[in-house]
Amino acid sequence: MVFTWKTVLFIFTAQLLAYTVKGLIGFGNPLISAPILSMRLDNVLITPGTLLMDCPINGYITWKNRRSFDWRRVLPLLLANMCGVVPGTLLLRFSLPWVLKTVLGVVVVLLGLEMATRSLRPLRPGRDTPWMRYVVAVFSGMCAGLFGINMFLTAYLQRTAKDYQEFKGSICFLFLGENLFRLGIYISSGLITREVLLFGAASVPAAALAMALAGALGPRMREERLQKGAIALFLLGGVSIIIKSIVFHT
Repeated sequence: MVFTWKTVLFIFTAQLLAYTVKGLIGFGNPLISAPILSMRLDNVLITPGTLLMDCPINGYITWKNRRSFDWRRVLPLLLANMCGVVPGTLLLRFSLPWVLKTVLGVVVVLLGLEMATRSLRPLRPGRDTPWMRYVVAVFSGMCAGLFGINMFLTAYLQRTAKDYQEFKGSICFLFLGENLFRLGIYISSGLITREVLLFGAASVPAAALAMALAGALGPRMREERLQKGAIALFLLGGVSIIIKSIVFHT
């Protein structure tokens, strides 16, 4: 793949929007960037390239919240999550690009619908079924290996954590552990190529500018309105990539 200035600008713009959303609401950047970037790029480039930025960002957030969770309780979930990363990575390497993009669109739409309808379902803080916890963790790890999206586990923990501090600390630890494990898998599988490194380089200034924008805009915007706007973007992106990949097989 040739990295023209148009390609670099496209990556920069998509990542700027995605990381601004992450800075404002704390999660969701791959749900924004993956559908947009998939319009012109393949997931075998997008997923490893985005990981290069996610590792340091999640490491920083984890360090800030290191006293907010019990790592002994979260570690089994992380191990189950890692078990899903391996088959997800194999699918990323050997599957047809248009099939991956169709599945990506379905995953993004399902997550958007889950978040949009969450208030309609009763919350059960601190209550969860052990076997379901690990099934969700493995499936979420497969989605992380394929698309860099670990949001199924995020959605599950949001509904079962005792409080927000426990959720925030737990999910940051899980993200960091999964990111580092997935980075090792990608390196050993030959997925970290020259093009992936160039993708990461184009994303660095976008992420830095996005964090600055989020810091300036955050205090002026209502969190509920921000989350509704982000969910609308998730759904639009997911539907558009499904239509494009099925109709044009690209």
